[in-house]
Amino acid sequence: MIPAGNPWQKAGQLIATPAQRLEMCRLATSENSNIEVLDIEINRSGPTYSIDTILELENSFPGFEFSLVLGTDALKNIMTWHRVNELIKKVEVLQLLRINETVKVADLPTGINVKVVEGAMLDLSSTMIREKVAKNAEVSELVDSKILNLVKGIYGA
Repeated sequence: MIPAGNPWQKAGQLIATPAQRLEMCRLATSENSNIEVLDIEINRSGPTYSIDTILELENSFPGFEFSLVLGTDALKNIMTWHRVNELIKKVEVLQLLRINETVKVADLPTGINVKVVEGAMLDLSSTMIREKVAKNAEVSELVDSKILNLVKGIYGA
């Protein structure tokens, strides 16, 4: 898992700092030894682009194959990503569907081979959680208890 360093497409929005994103990832995965959190984007200056991360990973882990795991919302915007044509040649793109979500062929970007993973995500989004926290609504059943206070501190009213 690699938290974004400087997500250039979120400029002007209220977002967690790189250090906060790193901490949330580490806390959320702390009990799963199969997931490693890498800070390579956090340590990179300037805007962080997925293609640069993949090139760095290829250099650090020669011979490995990499997948880009995206929810439907992120996948819809992938064609606006920096050097996307180069990126999609280097990674397998996995689309995680929320429970009861279906693939809409019209929403899939053309020219990308997408492998769909059904029922892999709960029916909630980070946007929904941020909006609820900003309104002081209860989110404890939506957010892991290990990161709840951090999320409230970042996005709370």
